[in-house]
Amino acid sequence: MISNIEKVRHISKRMATFCNLQMVSIPLVLIWSWIDFEGARALGFYERVAYPIDAPATLSLAMGFLVSAFLTVFVIGAIYHLREFFKFGIKGNMFSEQGGDAFHKSAKYLVIYAFLSIPAETLIGVILTINNPVGERLLKLSFNTYDLSLIFLSLVIFSVSWVLKESVLIAQDNAQIV
Repeated sequence: MISNIEKVRHISKRMATFCNLQMVSIPLVLIWSWIDFEGARALGFYERVAYPIDAPATLSLAMGFLVSAFLTVFVIGAIYHLREFFKFGIKGNMFSEQGGDAFHKSAKYLVIYAFLSIPAETLIGVILTINNPVGERLLKLSFNTYDLSLIFLSLVIFSVSWVLKESVLIAQDNAQIV
């Protein structure tokens, strides 16, 4: 029979591997989606972004890529620290001070991403439509249930990470008293 700690190690190892895959695949998909913008759009990428009348100019695509890459830094940061959290699980001590810190940092990156993604989409829309004729340039700001859900879930994860971090510190203080 497998013990609970072995189950935690097994799942942690799988999740750390999945995080590694995500840290490689997300930048690759981002690069592809800006190189083949029309193809990515046909697959449903950039649905909420204002679209230019003609094919986007190369400079617009490059600037849109930079904005997307800036946002992606926060996603990769969240995944990186989540992977670090799972590495502590592989060792069997994810509820250590360092493990709590890693999970908390991951949650911070996620919250930053949730709040920055809304104006970033607007900025990408402005960049892509800047070459449209005057009067047909778009400033499209959207806030829907997806954004609300992302913000809510990121704040819940942030709260849980803070509770975990503080619980670890409390447990350490209690261990010193005994």
